[in-house]
Amino acid sequence: MPTSLASQPNANEAFWVEARSTYDSLDWQRRFTKQVFNFIRQQAAWLALTSPPTTDVRLLDYACGPGIVSLSMLPYVTSTLGMDVNPHQVSEYNRRASGANLPTTLCHATTGDLITTPVDPALSTAEFTSFDYAVCSAALHHMDDPAAAVARLADRVKVGGKVVIIEFLAKDEDVPAGEEERRRMNEEYRLRSHDNTHLVAGPMPPSQHGLKHGHGHGHEHSHEHSHEHSHEQGHGHEHGEGEGRHRHGPHGFKLEEMRGFFAAAGLVDVKSVIAPEKIVIEGFGEWDSFMMQGTKA
Repeated sequence: MPTSLASQPNANEAFWVEARSTYDSLDWQRRFTKQVFNFIRQQAAWLALTSPPTTDVRLLDYACGPGIVSLSMLPYVTSTLGMDVNPHQVSEYNRRASGANLPTTLCHATTGDLITTPVDPALSTAEFTSFDYAVCSAALHHMDDPAAAVARLADRVKVGGKVVIIEFLAKDEDVPAGEEERRRMNEEYRLRSHDNTHLVAGPMPPSQHGLKHGHGHGHEHSHEHSHEHSHEQGHGHEHGEGEGRHRHGPHGFKLEEMRGFFAAAGLVDVKSVIAPEKIVIEGFGEWDSFMMQGTKA
């Protein structure tokens, strides 16, 4: 029988002990990451995950940040590849995995962007395809073309594999934004709400100027297609007052909107579940979140 990654001695405990980055430095950030962790564990059966796995199960943790999704799925998978555009987040992921004694052959992260067109040919090898699960948590709302992002993730799973998105649920007053409006909102969200300077070691390469897609919950995740998606699932926002305060907060998705993205990506048996407790984002209040899955036909 295949061996789950969680069978490595004390892997779960060691991973949390290694969590000492700014990603989890604030109480509300730690609560957020624990909620994501618990949400995935609670929905394991719904996602057709078993512990231990009965066959080899490969996970792509996209926009991985320091690896909360990977950690939550340790008991159910046999190998995990984390991917993030931000090399600082990749380093943090790998530091934690190494500290938890997870073998790099089975659990590691790499710097990469699957959303940019054209995709780097180096990401077209067997290592980066035919996953059983491709999961993206709390990152899609920062992307200017979330439908395309879902489609790219669908490209990476095998037939019968699942794409899983965890996101904020749009509030009633939210109006779905067009491409230009979404970009403007992302720009404001990043500049007014996030302090990710601790993640930047030096000047951004010329090829990435204006192309970061930041998911500013602590991970900064640059994409070459103008996606401001700083995605660190710790939500490390700095908030000002008055005019300097971000007006929008995370721009979530309506369930029907997300179902449309999944359908356009050729995913079937699409279903969703709302998280049992609200997520509190400091400075932005309470948000419902949801998980949606679809299967590649």
